[in-house]
Amino acid sequence: MNTFTRRRQTLGLLVAGMAAITPLRQGVAQTIDFPNKPLRIICGFAAGGSGDALARALVQEASRVLGQPIVVENRPGAATNIASEAVARAAPDGYTILLGGSFSHAVNPALFAKLPYDPIKSFSPILQVTEGGGQIIVVPASLPVNTLQEFIAYAKREGDKVSYASSGLGSPGHIAGAFFNQRTGLNMTHVPYKGASEAIRDLVSQQIQMTITSPAAAMALVKDGRLRALAQTTPTRSRFVPDVPAMNEVGLRDFNIDGWYGLFAPAGTPTTVVAKLHSAFAAAMQDVLTRQRVEAASLSMPAVQTPESFGRFVESEIRRWEPIVRASGASL
Repeated sequence: MNTFTRRRQTLGLLVAGMAAITPLRQGVAQTIDFPNKPLRIICGFAAGGSGDALARALVQEASRVLGQPIVVENRPGAATNIASEAVARAAPDGYTILLGGSFSHAVNPALFAKLPYDPIKSFSPILQVTEGGGQIIVVPASLPVNTLQEFIAYAKREGDKVSYASSGLGSPGHIAGAFFNQRTGLNMTHVPYKGASEAIRDLVSQQIQMTITSPAAAMALVKDGRLRALAQTTPTRSRFVPDVPAMNEVGLRDFNIDGWYGLFAPAGTPTTVVAKLHSAFAAAMQDVLTRQRVEAASLSMPAVQTPESFGRFVESEIRRWEPIVRASGASL
């Protein structure tokens, strides 16, 4: 092999090496420069609900910390599966984030025969942002019942003439109502709506006899006398609805339908990007004005935890919810 040929081979190896290194260097540079354009949070909840209010409260301070706008994009439907799938399929660059929660990541794996995403493998957990969000059982004020036990007796007399509303198939109200049927021996008919506001509207007019919904959706109507709150779906009373009895007080022990929200990036998002997102949203959680806005939606924020501990929490929630969903008899 002559000198000219050796030089050509050496030059070819150098060029090939540089070609391999360039994308890596670009990826590192993009990670260091993150974020250099607007981000978006995809929210699987309708505008005006507690999940939407939470997302909009968080992004204000997080945007300031990151130095880029964060757009909230509502994609409700299919019990949050539409939003979850969109983020699972998004580029793992940190610019698309999911506001998910107990239903997208813990309930749906047991509820749906087939999911378009894997709750663990499809995501990089960022941060849990709320905890312990219980629901309340509400009825029309005109219904002749004042306590949960009186409602159970009424529903047993009326049989399947009694119906309960939810904000959609697979929604918290659907699962809670099915579980309530199973625990009390009732046979209420489930009527799914496209959102909590439509369900509440028909509840007030007594076209529906009961719904299980968030305090934020119903308490204003309870206070003005159009609805009556019979119980909350947690073992102990929430500070947001201190006058509403807890399940342990009304004879339904081991009934605990609560919820949480958390932020997720697509699987494969660089750990340095996840760390920046975690830091920004952790700062938002510690911001006084943000906390006030979140609490106005009857939601409580936990202590800030690491992405790793949040991931372990999600895995434990999948194990906790599976028997609850199975006992409810609900399946999609």
